[in-house]
Amino acid sequence: MRYHVRDAHGQELVCPSLADLCVLYNQGFLEDDDLVRPESAQRWVRAGSFPALRGTRERRRDAKTVALLAAAALALAAGFAVLLRLRH
Repeated sequence: MRYHVRDAHGQELVCPSLADLCVLYNQGFLEDDDLVRPESAQRWVRAGSFPALRGTRERRRDAKTVALLAAAALALAAGFAVLLRLRH
C-alpha cells in the first residue's frame, strides 16, 4: 500500500510502502507534525500519532537519550580528570 505525506509547507510526497515511510521517519526526513495517510484513507494523521510509526518513534527517543547520557558521562569524566590534576 502506498502512503501520502504532506509537510508543513503543503508539499506532498508518495511513499511506495510502509517500510519506505519508516525509513524516511527514522532518518528525520519526516517530522512528527507532518501529515500521513494511507492511499485507501481520506483522513490525514500526524506522523507522530501514526500507529505504524509508534515503535520507530520510541527508538528515536531512546537513541537521543543514550547520546545525552553518553555526553553527560564524558563531561563528568573530564571534570574528574581536571580535579585530579589540580590535587597533584
